[in-house]
Amino acid sequence: MNDDYKDEFLLRLKKSELYKALKENCSDKDANVIPLVEDCTSYAFQRTKTIVRHMGEFTLHDGDHLFRVLNLMERLIPKETIDELTSPELLLLIISAFFHDIGMAPDEKEVLAWKKVWDIEPIIDENEQNTFNDFKRFYNSRPEDEKRLKDLISKGNISQADTIKSYLITEYIRQTHADRARDIIEQDWSEKIKFRDTDLTVELAQICYSHNEDALALLDLDKNLLCGSGVYACLPLVGVILRLADILDFDGKRTPSVLFSHLYVRNPISINEWNKHRAIEAWNISPDLIQFSAKCTHPVIESSIHEFCSMIDHELSLANNIISTLNEFHTAKDRNLQIKLPLKVNREKIRTKTDIKNRPVYIYKDTKFNLSKTQVIELLMGTKLYGNPEVALRELLQNSIDACLLRKAQEDKWGNLYQPKVLVKYYTENEEDVLEVIDNGTGMDEYIIDNYYSKIGSSFYKSKDFYSLKAETNADFSPTSRFGIGILSSFMISDVLIVDTKRVYGPHKSSDPLNITVEGQESIFWIKSGTRETPGTSTRLILRKSHNPWDRMTENEFIANVENVIPNPPFEISIETQSHKKKRDENSFKEITSYSLKDYTWQENENIKFIDIPIDRKDLGLVGSATVAIIESKNRPVERIELNSRDIEIEGESYTLERELRIDVNSIKESSKTITISDDGDIRTDDSYSKLASSNSKISLHGIEIPSSLFPERWRMKNNQVKINWPFPLIIVIDVCGNRDLDLNSPRTEIIISEKWTDFEEQLARIVCQHIKDSVEIEYWNNLFEIFNSSNSSENFKRALNELK
Repeated sequence: MNDDYKDEFLLRLKKSELYKALKENCSDKDANVIPLVEDCTSYAFQRTKTIVRHMGEFTLHDGDHLFRVLNLMERLIPKETIDELTSPELLLLIISAFFHDIGMAPDEKEVLAWKKVWDIEPIIDENEQNTFNDFKRFYNSRPEDEKRLKDLISKGNISQADTIKSYLITEYIRQTHADRARDIIEQDWSEKIKFRDTDLTVELAQICYSHNEDALALLDLDKNLLCGSGVYACLPLVGVILRLADILDFDGKRTPSVLFSHLYVRNPISINEWNKHRAIEAWNISPDLIQFSAKCTHPVIESSIHEFCSMIDHELSLANNIISTLNEFHTAKDRNLQIKLPLKVNREKIRTKTDIKNRPVYIYKDTKFNLSKTQVIELLMGTKLYGNPEVALRELLQNSIDACLLRKAQEDKWGNLYQPKVLVKYYTENEEDVLEVIDNGTGMDEYIIDNYYSKIGSSFYKSKDFYSLKAETNADFSPTSRFGIGILSSFMISDVLIVDTKRVYGPHKSSDPLNITVEGQESIFWIKSGTRETPGTSTRLILRKSHNPWDRMTENEFIANVENVIPNPPFEISIETQSHKKKRDENSFKEITSYSLKDYTWQENENIKFIDIPIDRKDLGLVGSATVAIIESKNRPVERIELNSRDIEIEGESYTLERELRIDVNSIKESSKTITISDDGDIRTDDSYSKLASSNSKISLHGIEIPSSLFPERWRMKNNQVKINWPFPLIIVIDVCGNRDLDLNSPRTEIIISEKWTDFEEQLARIVCQHIKDSVEIEYWNNLFEIFNSSNSSENFKRALNELK
């Protein structure tokens, strides 16, 4: 067999200082080490050629990258220190440089299985089911990309859709490459990575995997692994050098996000764009100095390079902490192995490009839009957004309900019995009024607090973390907490927020409990160990005397207020005050019917027919009840009817007295004409109008009240706010449940126009009209159909109506 392919890598490998040192170290009994290194290098070099280049311009994990990592390792370790390294350490450094990214080269069979997620009816073989399911979970965790893809395909923009598919596959390869590398090592190299009689395969897999983990986890690896008689290996040292060498290879893999967003505005990103603007001209990397030289042609590029250098600075900070620990360890072991690293990147030579007259082509300032924290909080908390301070209770309940529904999905997957519970308490303690909401939901740990709870506008329920967890557990619910600003509403009524929480991780496994105290929205979070024994969260608000919305309420009125906020909870919610207790669950909603909304306009009238409509379609995400009113004349529906019309003659002149009922959008209107005779004998005719049976509504989303009407007055309506315009009056109590959802404004007080609303209104109209049709004779319905169809009602209603023609 021709071995010419070895020339591709072997000549380069032999020039490596690490390889030379290893070869010099190896005695006769270590004769197998050099062939092992060459075999591993050949394997990795050839495999990286098979990297699927679905977005190849963005994945430069080829053989050149591997050799650059090896070269950077040698630049970070001075020659005299390389000579102090043991053969196992040299072996692991070289092989990890070549193996750390082999997970970037999945088998083609894997990629073909992933692509089936976009087939209309995918046919999945048994041996690819797990691979398909893993990618499907990843894809489902990115609903915005999924929606964008569907939109592009529906518009026939297949080329752009394919670009997004390629990006998603590339992103999945990146996110899973560390796990895949470990699997490849186990599959192809198990018990083959040996030094003398010591198998180092597991240690190699750990080191390769560690470059994608938290850096400080390296200290958990063995600092003094015995590999033979008097021969040791420091695994954290190998790991930290690998991490630094990998990040210092300035390639498209690590194109900073600011550049990504800048270029994507105009066209799909490619490495060609990045290379065209790439400004790094030279660099100097040694144990004493890390320096990049750049002449930037655009401020975004300059900002990107500084951002990249900040990433390296962070990594250097962690690396120096680890190296300091290892240096102390080696000194204690009488080992002459001391590593030194720069503390930061030297940025002196990163500058703006100049023209022929040495004038900068632009003025660089790291100036971006910045938000005034205080004013933004005032905007979010004040009447401009929330208006009603009682919204704090609604926000806390939404958070608790979502946490419980998510945990229910988790516990169901784990095969555990679980009963979600939320308790709302209102009491006085130490002469302070306290509102407390307690749940046994998923709870929080430091990661959730740092990344979501404490970040305004960063909602866990809109994150990839949530969608990934939802896909993993097959959670079948739509969270109502989605904007990441709700907790701020607590400070409308309180200056002190106290949270006790504990996050569930798995069957009978959870985080350490945490106690958090926040004294005002500008306060630093005071986090300490908590005492909570079971997963879940309790939130206590110490209410302000001047802003307590329940201060003047009786205990029964407070309970009624809470019930109004949660008309249709998905599970039991308990309400407790000093001396009263009450429970509310999914059955409580049945007590609230459309009759509760009837006002004085809905009085019995011999010319008006009322039709009651039960709505029990959980399969469609709609439950509740409705009542409609229709004008009748002689048991037939009519659009209008004249009542008591008569002509009278006064002093030789004829006058008509009349009264008329007319069905209109969302109401029945009564008009009448009367005459008035003044004291002076003047005769005047007057027209008067009134409404009979005006439309009204009470709507909730996943059990939580939306405090606005489906029939707002025109002058009250805001931009994009929804309104039902139907050709008859309707009173309706409805909860949108299950997988059905609606888009709300930021304070979640109004429904806004979207495709979700269109689908909701059409489905509701379909249910209502179908029930009316089923309640009357066919001739009656045909007459009613013509009245409805000729009215000035919404297009959504008419589309549903015409399905029943």
